[in-house]
Amino acid sequence: MTANQAGTFLAAAEEVLRKHSPGAPLHYARLTEVAISEDLIETRGSTPAQTMNVQINLDIRKRSRLGQAPRFVAYGRGLYGLANPTDPLGGAIDRNNKQVRIRLRETLHEMDPRAFEHLIGELLTTLGFEDVEVTRYSGDGGIDVRAVLTVGGVTDVRTAVQVKRWSNSVAGRTVRELRGGLGPQERGLIVTLSTFTRDARSEAEATDRTPITLIDGDRLIDLLVDNGIGVTARSVSVLELDEGALLPADEDVPQESPEDSLTTTVTSSRRSRYAGEKALSMWPLPGGRLAWKDTLDAMLHYVAEEAPTMAEAVQWTIDTFDRVASPKVGRGYWVSVLRPFGLIRTEGEHLAVTPDGAAYLESCSSHVLLAIAMKNVAGFEEIIDDLRDGPMKSPELLARLSEQLGVEWETDAQVRFRLGWLENLGVAEEQDGQWRLSPATTSS
Repeated sequence: MTANQAGTFLAAAEEVLRKHSPGAPLHYARLTEVAISEDLIETRGSTPAQTMNVQINLDIRKRSRLGQAPRFVAYGRGLYGLANPTDPLGGAIDRNNKQVRIRLRETLHEMDPRAFEHLIGELLTTLGFEDVEVTRYSGDGGIDVRAVLTVGGVTDVRTAVQVKRWSNSVAGRTVRELRGGLGPQERGLIVTLSTFTRDARSEAEATDRTPITLIDGDRLIDLLVDNGIGVTARSVSVLELDEGALLPADEDVPQESPEDSLTTTVTSSRRSRYAGEKALSMWPLPGGRLAWKDTLDAMLHYVAEEAPTMAEAVQWTIDTFDRVASPKVGRGYWVSVLRPFGLIRTEGEHLAVTPDGAAYLESCSSHVLLAIAMKNVAGFEEIIDDLRDGPMKSPELLARLSEQLGVEWETDAQVRFRLGWLENLGVAEEQDGQWRLSPATTSS
């Protein structure tokens, strides 16, 4: 893998995520597969997916170390997502940065050749090379810079550098000439503002000869920008409305469907004596009593595919479900179901999938959703344990939860909503007004 290819892996990963999965992570193997299929990267290596994984990890660690805004978020298990799902300025920042890169390249082409060599020496020092020396302008044997890279404090790699401030592509002949001029135990590096021919790349990667690293113009610009050489980065504060943070989680539950006994009672959940960290309020979802999980799946896939703003998500809910007419109710489904479950997060004005949401999207398994619900929402685990003692009515379960959790719910609606979710997940069932664990649950 050449240095230029290493640089394009990050750009390819970002483009794939923005195009195919702006609101949810993808596995690095899938990122690599799509990037190759869309000709975003070209690699001759046998393990491009591993290269993708390493490059993204290094970028996350580097930006954290330098105090820079992250580009990617690691979700674990090889999953990576965008740190910021969308550009709130509609691409204005990207357009400006592309113009700066173009002007930087033009300025480098106009630089005095000697000054350009010193600039490359400065870059090598920033990258961690030691004993960087720009050679004499004449009689240098074709070597412009010499430096030493200490690897892990164990071994020193002596590096001879040729700097080509050319407009034309660097050919294989230049690679062979550099290799012929290397001293004992030296490695070669060629830096150019242009590109390398296919012959040059093949020559540099030849396995039976001293390896030569190639840095073309695109990669050089990336390195200069990433290390703040020749450019200055400014932090810009962009205000975005975070509706999810403003709407209380204990919002009143709507009267969605008069014939649905689980969703007719309006309630509020006061925290009172509850001292836990889990969410207390839980809503049903539109679509019918036994369709809540299907609705949740559709909502979560929508976030993964679109990374919508809260306003867009609310309108999607209204457009998708006939019985949802109020923006307040539409917003409440996102804030009082997917957020308490821990499946979505707000990134400014946009919604994105959380690590728990990403784990659930891998299978959309009822078993996985139940585990997430028990981890993030109070009452689910307690109700299952209580039903192991035998069938109960919802008022009985309310009394038990009031004692166990310290909640002071005015009605048993919150209990019935949890029972409804357990029914959707195949854990509980109702018979003659009493709730019991399903046979599959009791046998497990």
